[in-house]
This record gives sequence, structure tokens and C-alpha cells, in this order.
Amino acid sequence: MINIRNIFLLNTLFLILGCSDKREHSSLLSRAEIPYIFGESKHIIDANPNPDTDPNKWYTNDHCFVVDKDSTIHWFGINNPLPDERSQLYQSHPFTGHLIAKNPNGPWERLPFIFDEKAEYLGAPFVIWHEESQRWVMVIQTGPSDFRGLEVCWSEDLYNWKRTRKRILSNVIWEGTRDPHIIKGADGKYWIHLVTTKKLGKTNESQVIRIKTADFENFEDPKTVLKITDDVKWSGVESPVFIQRGDLWYLFFTYAHRRYAETIVVVSDTPEFFDYEKNVITTLFSHAAEIFNYGGVTYISSCGPEDQHVLNTHGVTLAELRWMQQ
Repeated sequence: MINIRNIFLLNTLFLILGCSDKREHSSLLSRAEIPYIFGESKHIIDANPNPDTDPNKWYTNDHCFVVDKDSTIHWFGINNPLPDERSQLYQSHPFTGHLIAKNPNGPWERLPFIFDEKAEYLGAPFVIWHEESQRWVMVIQTGPSDFRGLEVCWSEDLYNWKRTRKRILSNVIWEGTRDPHIIKGADGKYWIHLVTTKKLGKTNESQVIRIKTADFENFEDPKTVLKITDDVKWSGVESPVFIQRGDLWYLFFTYAHRRYAETIVVVSDTPEFFDYEKNVITTLFSHAAEIFNYGGVTYISSCGPEDQHVLNTHGVTLAELRWMQQ
């Protein structure tokens, strides 16, 4: 015989648990600060290295900003001639640009390309100070166009770089894994965040993954921190940025294969997983956004070759990023 009292107690328990989950979800979103772009996103870097003498169109794409010990800002990024055929846009990637400035809004001084690999592929770079070796370290996607991987490069001064020409976890991660963003975690390890894709039966899952390392020579297996089943074979998400504010974490990523200049922000109370379905707090206008602090101000950038408009020269734009309390 069915015990009515037990059924009632079970239903009550499920109701309580369900309400608790909703309260926790609501509490997380209500506690989150909302990032927003303040003012205009202004053009700061020309894509063409020699606009007075070179009539060809150039473009910028994924990049990073790093501030050295003398408070000079360095920009490293994808910087290439715009090919005649759009189909070749992501096949011809021979250059990594380098510019410096003392003010985020310029003027920016262009320096020689740090890498000029002619026929080889050079993708998105990210640079961070490696405290243990007292050197700058870069993770960058490299390789021939038909077989790419992630590589570590080292520098003493940010001007001269040495490539290792070794692949990171080449037998573990998909060769199209790209767009590194690196922070130093509370565990003392460096957390490399990347975008990738995973085959799930007949569909595909776009992911942001984390690979940990202490020395940039030995790497832990990747862990998924965000996933979207969108059936994009090359990863629908791009350009992740991780920011911690108080006890909350914010993951910015470009959803470029839905809308080109769309940056989604997801909040979490743990850096271990970000729930795209439940915890998106805002959408920003930006492609391949990088976020950095300088002089007490937080900045957010945008760039990219596919936003074709008459006044868009495919350089880098910059705006102030602010946070609003709810």
C-alpha cells in the first residue's frame, strides 16, 4: 500500500530543494555587478603598418595588452594584410604585431613584428609575467595553416622573443584550440583559458577550457569551464577573459559566430564552471575583447576583420569599462 504521508514528505522535500536552488540562482545574479562600456569606443591603433606607402588593406584581430616595469603598455596581436578572398582570411596569418604607448589612448608607436613567419600561421597571443623565472611568457597558436597548435615563447624584455617550437598537449587537445587568456590562480599555478570544440554524437559543443601549469613546460589535462551545444565545428565561442571581483567570477567571451561584435558575460561564484544557460548577466558590443587596468582605469578593446563598413579600418578600438552595482 502506498504511504500517503511518505509521498507528501517527499514532495515537500523536492519543493524545498527546488526553491533553494532558485534562491541560490537568483541570489547569484542579484549579487553580480554589471559591466558596461562607458563613453565611446575610440580608434587607437591603425591596422596598416605603413598607411602612407602601403595601399593595401590590413586588419587586426585577437590581441593582448601588458604593462611592463616602466609602465609602458605593450600591444601584441594578429596583424595581417587583408586577403582578396575572404576564404583565405584565416589561412594567411604570417605576422604578430607589436606596439607600445605610455597612454592607452595613444599615441602608439609601432615596432617591428615580433614574429614574421612568412608562410607559417601565427594566431592569438597572450603574455604574462612568470614570477618564478623572472621572465615574460607568451602562449600563441602557431603552425602551418593545416596543422596548428599552441606554443610557448619567452622574453626577458618584451622586445626580443624566443620560440620553443614545442606543442602544448598536442595529443590531448584539438588542433584548433586557440585564443589564450592567462591568469595566476590562487593555487599558485598559471591558468591558461582557451576555446575549443568537442564532438558529441552528431553535434558539436563549443567550450572554454582551462589548462594549468607552473613552469609552462609541464601541463595538466584540460578541464571544461563553459560549454554550449551549438553545433559549430570550429568553436562558436572565442576570446575568453576571466575576471574576479570580490567573491564572484566573470567570464567574458565573444560569440562571434552568432553576431560578430557580441561579447557575452557570464557570472559564477566559482571559477570551476560557468553556466551559460542560467547566469548570463549582460552582452557588450566588442569583438575579441581584452580587458586591462592602467592608471586606475579599466579598459576594454575591440577589433576584427569581418565587420565591413566604410569607416572601419579594421584597427583596434578602446573604451572605458565600468561596473554597476545592482
